[in-house]
Amino acid sequence: MTSHAPTTNDGWTGAGFRVRWILASAVGMAVAGSVARPLSYFVGGLAHEGLGTVFGEAVVGVVAGGGTLGGVALAQWPLLRGRVVWAGRWPAAGTAGGAAGAAAGFAALAGLTLLGAETLGAAAVLVFGIAAFLRAYSLVLGRRVPRAGWLAAGVGAAFLAAGLVSVIVAWLSGLDGGGPAFAALFGGLYGVGSVWALASWSRTAV
Repeated sequence: MTSHAPTTNDGWTGAGFRVRWILASAVGMAVAGSVARPLSYFVGGLAHEGLGTVFGEAVVGVVAGGGTLGGVALAQWPLLRGRVVWAGRWPAAGTAGGAAGAAAGFAALAGLTLLGAETLGAAAVLVFGIAAFLRAYSLVLGRRVPRAGWLAAGVGAAFLAAGLVSVIVAWLSGLDGGGPAFAALFGGLYGVGSVWALASWSRTAV
């Protein structure tokens, strides 16, 4: 099977492709975050009133996580189009993975916090969030993508690493954690990690 292989000469590792991918990720994160974050607060507020804290937080996660990662994946998609036959699945995978991961993590945190287990809730965000992200992302990519789970894991790890590094950089530099500069930083770092994940995955996919 060759559906995983890029069809252009620079593949996943050419400097031109990497630069465009990182820039697209930064811009996509800045734009998507500026829309998804306030929308999630608005929709989540309504959901809290009607569904309660746990389900309300799950709704916040769906809008924030799905909107942000879906927007980034949509910005990345033009670079994949024409390179792989499954490029059309990429934005859907980002949306589904982000929505499922954030919903599961936020809901777990809210539920355990209500039970007085805030510390356990912080760990549950990662456990439930990562599990849901990987499952949703892999399901959307489907059987047409060799070793879809490995690709999902690489993308997820890139997102977590980018989040950690960007928070540290923002803290040291004084950047507003909710501002476009922070989002662009986060997106650019995620772009670095995700393009590396693509390159690593393509060498092992069969």
